[in-house]
Amino acid sequence: MLRAPSFEGSVRMRSYILRRLLLFIPVLIGISIAVFLLMHLIPGNAVDSLLGVEATDELRAQLTKQFGLDLPWYRQYANWITGVVQGDFGNSIRTGKPILPEILERFKVTFELSLIASLISWIIAIPLGILAAVKRNTLLDGVARVVALFWVSIPNFALATLLLLFLSLKMNYYPALKYASFFSNPVENLQIMFFPALVLGAIMAGSVMRMTRSSVLEVLRQDFIRTIRAKGAKERVVIFKHALKNSFSPIITIVGMQMGYLLGGTVVTEQIFSLPGLGLFILTGINQRDYPVVQGSILFFALIFGVINLLVDLIYAGVDPRIQYK
Repeated sequence: MLRAPSFEGSVRMRSYILRRLLLFIPVLIGISIAVFLLMHLIPGNAVDSLLGVEATDELRAQLTKQFGLDLPWYRQYANWITGVVQGDFGNSIRTGKPILPEILERFKVTFELSLIASLISWIIAIPLGILAAVKRNTLLDGVARVVALFWVSIPNFALATLLLLFLSLKMNYYPALKYASFFSNPVENLQIMFFPALVLGAIMAGSVMRMTRSSVLEVLRQDFIRTIRAKGAKERVVIFKHALKNSFSPIITIVGMQMGYLLGGTVVTEQIFSLPGLGLFILTGINQRDYPVVQGSILFFALIFGVINLLVDLIYAGVDPRIQYK
């Protein structure tokens, strides 16, 4: 249970949040510069990708000037980042449409996929990690650790491809050609999202299971656990009321980090399962050299990742009374 902060604690918490947000500004600036330069260092350019075989020197020069690509790179960056600060992520070179509404719309798909994957991961990993810790050095513990190592080691694109081949060849299942949102058709939406979420959730479960096992095992070795057992407490009470409660801090940390990484790790999975998420949006933008799409989407991902890390730190301090805001 999260403890309610005192007035002094509330002041420290607000000060801590403000400092974290201010420190995040140079991080975002660094990410924006890195993404901008990397996109412009990729061979080819947006104009050639847009024109294709119809490119002529005159038409290429006209579009290059129209998109502002004839300016020095620092002028292009300054124009782009000035718009971002004002809430304007620019327009897509390919479609001419504003990018920010498209990012927000596609992020709903990516966020839902990440949320379902996280729930699957927690349902699998936390009970299995607790069981492995309680039954340590047994056959069950060994099998659980091997399975966790397998999920950690296998790349998500390989698992997604193998799963899709199995489903299509053995079960006649194919990804839906048209995405249905949860609010318009919940049943169809969950049918579409389940298998890609299962892939991401299984891979995430490996890290969460290992952290849960090690954290619970460390608490079970503490002196206060021996004291509780000596007083005659039932093993169920020892595990779930005392050991698990005191093990949550590192588990929350790894869960928060994994969820942040999961948002960015959906790129290939969305491509394989034809999900119109933000990951597929970025991949398409890279292939088409659509600079504003890629730059804006990655900067948005970085912002969300920073917010998730901040929330995890706040929850972490709320769960563990020994953590103080400074």
